[in-house]
Amino acid sequence: DESWKDRLNEKQQGQPSDSVRTAGGYPAPVDEYVNDYAGVIRPEDAKAIRDQLGRVEYQTGIEITVVTIGSIRDYGTADSSIESFATHLFNDWGIGQMPRNDGVLILAAIQDRKCRIELGAGYGFAYNSVMKDVIDGTMIPHFKIDNYSQGLKAGAFDVVGRVTKPISWYEFHKWHIVVGVLIVICIIAGISCMISGKTGWGWIFFMYAAALLMLLIKMLQAGQSSRGWGGGGSSFGGGFSAGGGASGSW
Repeated sequence: DESWKDRLNEKQQGQPSDSVRTAGGYPAPVDEYVNDYAGVIRPEDAKAIRDQLGRVEYQTGIEITVVTIGSIRDYGTADSSIESFATHLFNDWGIGQMPRNDGVLILAAIQDRKCRIELGAGYGFAYNSVMKDVIDGTMIPHFKIDNYSQGLKAGAFDVVGRVTKPISWYEFHKWHIVVGVLIVICIIAGISCMISGKTGWGWIFFMYAAALLMLLIKMLQAGQSSRGWGGGGSSFGGGFSAGGGASGSW
């Protein structure tokens, strides 16, 4: 399949047009950092966003892109929500570096009055609430007064500060702790049932413990990859999202 970087080599001049579609029906990217299909970003703000995101990619390898559209209904995909549209667009373009999967998509559907920050699969669960803070505290106040350009610029700069600044140990591991406690509870309950002769219930608790253990392992693996950023410039690496991130409306 043609990569996002290959398509960027054929990018159009001037205002991005969403008339060119990918095989999945999504708009084809024409710029690495800003694809303003809705035409709401002022030129000076677009330049500021490009400069900032370009520096971040060069210094950390993290790929962040800002996209605006009119409505998700304009594209004839099967997506019925901003969440599914963002996840599929992210994966269609392949944002982020493999195997770290540390890309970020900032999407605003102007006519739908909804926005989404979609995260690569490498980010820990803690980053979902972090991105919700960016949407509610930084972007939507500007969107409510129709200042989309300033809201997207401020949001992009805020996202940069969040993903390049390590979060606290507790914030990063709190969900790991919760799952770990549930595993211990299930094991204790299973042993108790076995001792009391309720073997059926005992095996059920052990199965729950095994399932939770697998979930914990996946969470820890994702957390390790999200902390493995390196320096230097990079090209698009075919990253993917598993649906993490945050949404908002105004």
